[in-house]
Amino acid sequence: MSLVIQTSIHIFSALTGMLKIALYLVCRYNDLKKRLMRKKESAQPMKKSCLIAVVAALAAVAGALVAVAVYLRRREKELDEYERLLFGEDEAVPADVDDTDAAPATEAVEQADEDTAE
Repeated sequence: MSLVIQTSIHIFSALTGMLKIALYLVCRYNDLKKRLMRKKESAQPMKKSCLIAVVAALAAVAGALVAVAVYLRRREKELDEYERLLFGEDEAVPADVDDTDAAPATEAVEQADEDTAE
C-alpha cells in the first residue's frame, strides 16, 4: 500500500509541477501579447514628406538609368559604324540610315568607282 501512496504522491507532484509550468507559460504568453499590442498602437505611419522624398529619389535613380541606357545605345551605334569603316567595308552606311536608303548609296559608290577607273 505504501508503494501506491508513494506513486500517487509522485504523480501528484509531477502534475502540480506541470501545472506551474503551464501557468508560467500562459502568463508569459499574455505579457508578450500585451507588449505587441502596445507596440502596434505606438506605430506611426510614414510622413507624407518622407514618402515624397523616397519617391523623388527613386525617380531620380530611374532617370539616371534611362540616361545611361540611351548614352550606351548611341555609343554602341557609333562604334559599330567606326568598326565598319575601319575594317574596310567600302559600302559602309551610317548606323542611322535604313537598308532601303543603302541601295542608292551603293549604286552611287559603284558608279564613282567606274568613273575613276576610266
